[in-house]
Amino acid sequence: MEDPILISRLVLSFLNLIILLAIIYMFVKKYREIPSTFTLGFLLFALALFFRTLFAAPIIKIFVFGIPTASVVDPYRLIADVFELVSLLIFIYISTR
Repeated sequence: MEDPILISRLVLSFLNLIILLAIIYMFVKKYREIPSTFTLGFLLFALALFFRTLFAAPIIKIFVFGIPTASVVDPYRLIADVFELVSLLIFIYISTR
């Protein structure tokens, strides 16, 4: 597991999952205070994004195949993970204002 792209993707996926858990917690708390369909929609969106990030994480590929396999699209997935992290940080910043 010396592939720097794979390690970077693992770290970014972990950070994205942690941020998504924080967002889910935040919206569950808001929904309990004031139940609205708008908050419920954001909560369901965050849950769907959480599961998408979880199942797209490279750790799932390692568990399924047993050996971390390199792919020619991994650098592009790394870029997508970086943009997802930036988007989540913007989303959590706007949500907490």
